[in-house]
Amino acid sequence: MAKFVFVVPPLTGHVNPTLSIGATLLERGHKVAWISLDKNLSTKLPVGGELLLIEYDQTDEEKRESENYLDIISKKVVYGIDSIKFLYEEVLIPLNRHCYNGIVKLLELYQPDMVIGDHQLFAAAVAAKKLGLPYSTTVTAPAAIKIMDELPKVHEWEEKQIIALQKELGVDDNKALDCSDLLTLVLTSKYFFGEMDLPSNFQFTGPVLTERRISCEFDWETFNKSYKKKILVSIGTTFDHDHKKAFFQKVIDAFKDEGLTVVVVSDPQLFEEWPENFMVYQQVPQLDLLPHLDGVVSHGGHNTVSEALSNGLPLVVIPIAYDQSHVAGRVVRTGAGERLNFNRFKANHLNEAVKTILTNPSYREAAEAVRGSFLEAGGTKTAAYLLELALIPTIEMKKPKSKFLFVIPPFFGHISPTLSVGASLIARGHEVKWFGITPLDNKHIPEGGSYFYPEEDLIPYQDKIARILKRQDDGPVCSGPEVMKLALEETYVPFAKMMMPGLETLTKEWQPDVIVNDCITFGGALFARKNNIPCVTTTPVPPDVMGDTANSAPKIFEWQQNLIKNLQKEVGIEEDGIFIHSHELNLVFTSQKFADFETVPSHMEFVGPVKGRPNPAPFNWDKLNASTTPKIFVSLGTLLVDIRKAFFEKVIAAFADQPVTVIAATPPEIFEEWPSNFIVSSFVPQSALMPHMDAVICHGGFNTVNDTFTNGLPMLITPIAYDHFHIAKLIEKAGCGISIRYKRLRVEALRQTVFELLENPIYRNAAKEVQTSLLNAGGNDRAVELLENFVQKESLVEI
Repeated sequence: MAKFVFVVPPLTGHVNPTLSIGATLLERGHKVAWISLDKNLSTKLPVGGELLLIEYDQTDEEKRESENYLDIISKKVVYGIDSIKFLYEEVLIPLNRHCYNGIVKLLELYQPDMVIGDHQLFAAAVAAKKLGLPYSTTVTAPAAIKIMDELPKVHEWEEKQIIALQKELGVDDNKALDCSDLLTLVLTSKYFFGEMDLPSNFQFTGPVLTERRISCEFDWETFNKSYKKKILVSIGTTFDHDHKKAFFQKVIDAFKDEGLTVVVVSDPQLFEEWPENFMVYQQVPQLDLLPHLDGVVSHGGHNTVSEALSNGLPLVVIPIAYDQSHVAGRVVRTGAGERLNFNRFKANHLNEAVKTILTNPSYREAAEAVRGSFLEAGGTKTAAYLLELALIPTIEMKKPKSKFLFVIPPFFGHISPTLSVGASLIARGHEVKWFGITPLDNKHIPEGGSYFYPEEDLIPYQDKIARILKRQDDGPVCSGPEVMKLALEETYVPFAKMMMPGLETLTKEWQPDVIVNDCITFGGALFARKNNIPCVTTTPVPPDVMGDTANSAPKIFEWQQNLIKNLQKEVGIEEDGIFIHSHELNLVFTSQKFADFETVPSHMEFVGPVKGRPNPAPFNWDKLNASTTPKIFVSLGTLLVDIRKAFFEKVIAAFADQPVTVIAATPPEIFEEWPSNFIVSSFVPQSALMPHMDAVICHGGFNTVNDTFTNGLPMLITPIAYDHFHIAKLIEKAGCGISIRYKRLRVEALRQTVFELLENPIYRNAAKEVQTSLLNAGGNDRAVELLENFVQKESLVEI
């Protein structure tokens, strides 16, 4: 356990990210405090956080200066370069000078292991340097870094102001301390930041969006009843001068007669009357609202832009001052929006710009690409993890890396998540191998990893393996108990036996520190148990997919138990107990909310979906981009070959003459000719395609389900066999889709259901809620963190 302290200025956009990071550090058992001038901050802190308030015996004049800080920055009318000069000379330098002594006293009292200073409150770095404390920096306005490259003379002037203050405060250093050499967290993605070579102390975390839920008045009923396009208009909390009224008059003139619902963040009393299609509030539940919007009009505040792009929303950005011009430039450069000049734009310009981002799909696609880069960067959990790493002594950082062996079944839906996690482990310097009983094309294996296929050991089993794989197509015609028999007795148990000789061959030469075993392979976990190797389970399906057979079907439960115990004895395990899964750590690739788990066993960790491996499959992107109709992705996964033709016959009959574009993931040769509104390919870059879709039809393969809801899309699920029915129940319970059993699927019902999903926002809204829970689970970063911690714990046990 460590003690962290955040030192923050009284600016909401700079404070909120620290609340999210701090909450995660608290969850991990650390102590966390905040040093601030703002006494009201205590009401916003996460549970367990401590406020260390900067207080002085001040004169009335000093108190007024301190309390008027926000007024100074919000009421002053400044633009462009002048705003930077004003920011330093009239705000930042006086503020840092004012806070310094209080920060020093509180640091001496709290004795943190790590000081985390805001890049604009550089007095925190000066105080840490003076006291010999390690410090990191959070950069909530990345333009402060990019200015080195874009405006070097301005950056040089800024540095001189900071160095002069440092010397005044007693630190005789000719280098500005505003960015830590140990760790500077840049709260955006490298993609959105843009090209610039930075040293390794600068780490991109993606936006850190606090899960704050503002309790404020908002008419959700009226909002949800509207089927019009919806936009948010906000110029943040730091601009309150007279120009505000002129700005919102232009907004009124731009949209009063348009078929839009316009949510405005402003004083409702600013005008005696607002147009009927406007919803005006002093404050809105922005994080709750964004998933239900189609676009955003903003001044370019980094938090609002990041939150919009994190929801894949295109923007019209109208920068006013400070870093906003840079943020607007990045929005335009990435193709995610349009930019207007605050002083020169007219109502018709705003109207045209909003129509452009709402009607041209390229803006939404570009915003989705930025969103993808944010997800990949990791956000809050990455930031917390990097802070923890920064505290580890250098000698600890040089410790030998670990060897991970993934044991996988011959089903790609189970293999795919392990490839993603394995790639992340390799990127962190670990050795990774995969083991399976069928060949796997090396193009799937991440660079630096390898796949072991024990061909000689498997010679006696080739015909049996082929029969078992072919037998999987019988699932759709089997009853529930028959499916369980097919899965357990006829597939998982024989596969486990076949794995044993090959695992013996591999581990004689390459001794893994941990075996990571898929939940249906069994063989990896049993081999680990027999050979005293630490074991982790990966579960790419909802963990209770078999149901509670112990209570609901005791005879079936008894059969299951006996089947597994006999398998264990056959491979040489005589102990009492069931060992086909790890009792120490089970990584489940969904969220607790979506899996509908109330009580979670201590060894089970819901890490959410992991990002898919890059898929270089060719695709007709030109035809997709040319389409102006809603786009529907249709897939039956890689199994279920026998029913494929009949299924897609129904899809063709339902949508061949409809105003939609269907992307069909299936071999084109199953029909001589396909309708012109279909794009058909045997293999598709599914993860890359999903941000462009409007709805999904699938059988319930969990990778497709995860891809669908990670992108906030509604789904028509047609469960066929295996875990599909359980997943369908979870989808309907979450309200993010509709289930129609495959055997009952009729053409007219298929068509009507898809248009219901496309036209009724309730399903998309629910899908966005599931999306949030999946993204917050942590993904790759959380999975890797848990695996690394598991290996460290096991090594300590051995010692």
